[in-house]
Amino acid sequence: MDLYLHIGTEKTGTTSVQKFFKANRALLAKNGIVYPVAPGKQNHMGLAASAQDTAKRGPLRKSLGIRNEAEARKFRAAMLTGLAEELAARPYKLAVMSGEHCSSRLIEDQEVQWLKDQLGRFFDKIHILIYIRRQDDYLLSTYSTSVKSGTTAPLRIPPERAIKQRYDHWDVLSRWARVFGRDRIICRKFERTNLKSGDIVADMLDATGIDPDLGFERPEDVNEALDAETLEFLRLFNKFVPRFDGREVNPVRDNIVALLSKVSNGPLITMEEGELDRFMALFDESNRKVAEEYFGGAITTSDNPLFLPRSDKRERTRGAVLTAERAVELCAAVWQEKQAQVDRIAERAKRNKAAAQTERQRRRGELDE
Repeated sequence: MDLYLHIGTEKTGTTSVQKFFKANRALLAKNGIVYPVAPGKQNHMGLAASAQDTAKRGPLRKSLGIRNEAEARKFRAAMLTGLAEELAARPYKLAVMSGEHCSSRLIEDQEVQWLKDQLGRFFDKIHILIYIRRQDDYLLSTYSTSVKSGTTAPLRIPPERAIKQRYDHWDVLSRWARVFGRDRIICRKFERTNLKSGDIVADMLDATGIDPDLGFERPEDVNEALDAETLEFLRLFNKFVPRFDGREVNPVRDNIVALLSKVSNGPLITMEEGELDRFMALFDESNRKVAEEYFGGAITTSDNPLFLPRSDKRERTRGAVLTAERAVELCAAVWQEKQAQVDRIAERAKRNKAAAQTERQRRRGELDE
């Protein structure tokens, strides 16, 4: 059985891909294709969490409730056992896994090697599928995600180490090629004009050789984009209601991002064009290497040897000036929406209680008869 392991990168439509495969898990299984549950019901973040050195800590393991080395080893063993049981359940011909944290969290060759060794127990051939995007677009999108995940830091050019680990595509590709072999790496660009039918899911099906005409369900994409003001509000909110409470995910945050997205309709955040240009210039050499190794040569009609010019036409602003009045307005909107949720929950509980009472009365009536 072959495996297509989709390792991201982050911010390349991975959530859409994972929602699609989760929604169609049963249909895929009927056609001999398994999208396992053991590494994660939707996002296979369990792969990266298991492959990381067991002594490591971080938000990924925290989000999975892994608090120490012993729990990391226990999680790793349980994931592998569950995966073995799933794969043995029926004679599958193909497996697909998707976890973008593999590309961003497995930064040591030995961690990638561990993943290869363990998955190699189950699969005859492993293909590594990775999508890459322009680093300046990636930077802005990553900042938005980091604020949603609880960061309190303002938007800025990341430190040198982060640039190397997260944004240098040649570095990431080289690490995975060293372990799995260059011939097992499938690299595609996350650009609409380069995706099959301009769609990441259609492109994934094409890359994995899965028949697109099996009658798949297409889940609706939920885009919780935050404009510059709501993003700044959330960044400040994170200081008082952090994502983690000690070693546990903070339940008080609840669905704050979804609530703010409902009142987010302004310009998105950006940086000075000069700053973005200087940031992209950091990758001229490495992007050229990727272009030559994976795409037949450098682009000569763009500002970058690997990617087309930026095509995001959405309105953007360099600074998020959050006035006191606007902050109160956002607080009021969140308060009203939360109250509406409370009312809906109370109404549902009332209906359930009435239904239960009716059922009890019906049963008493049957007994009396």
